[in-house]
Amino acid sequence: MTAEDDGRPAEDALFDPAASRELIERQRDTAESELAPDWRLLYAVWGLALLTGYGCLYLQRAVLSGVHPAIAGAAMFLALLAALVVTTRHDIRLNRGLRGPSALAGARIGWAYVAGFAVVGVCAWSLYRGGAPEPLVWLAFAGLSLLVIGLVSMVSAAWEHERLRFGLGGWILAADALGLVVGMPHAYLVLSIGGGGGFLAAAALLTVRRAARARRA
Repeated sequence: MTAEDDGRPAEDALFDPAASRELIERQRDTAESELAPDWRLLYAVWGLALLTGYGCLYLQRAVLSGVHPAIAGAAMFLALLAALVVTTRHDIRLNRGLRGPSALAGARIGWAYVAGFAVVGVCAWSLYRGGAPEPLVWLAFAGLSLLVIGLVSMVSAAWEHERLRFGLGGWILAADALGLVVGMPHAYLVLSIGGGGGFLAAAALLTVRRAARARRA
């Protein structure tokens, strides 16, 4: 007996709720991959930047004392700059041709990072010019940099209702506070492992989630 024989249209007989739900989820995943930021990439980039930058500062202070501090400082600056460049290029590619609140919010978050790091640099320079001890200047630079990263992450995550990123921002701030309490030079080690490791752990978690979702599909 056909669908017409029992009085139901053919298109109703072919409707499969499970298949429709699977199609909707697949289209949602495709939209997210094309329109949403690739947080796995961004977390990995920032994790490597913090792990490398603060790691170089720690090695210079604790192990390679013969190396000039400016070299380690330059490595830290270049690591953060590379992370900013990758983040900015990713945001530009993602929002190319797009308009609206989401694109505007992404641009503002990027500028918040830039402005925050600029203020951190001015603050560190002011401390140095005012005669503050060099270890205090570097500790202020390291702590304030992580403060900017943690706060911007938490504020942007709160606006977008992202629990993982909000929790990551809180973790970054906790690592920052612990590093400041520990003091130099081990603060750099705490910031390297706690800050960079936190971002890398978040990137790994998102990768596992994406793989699990792909297996279910």
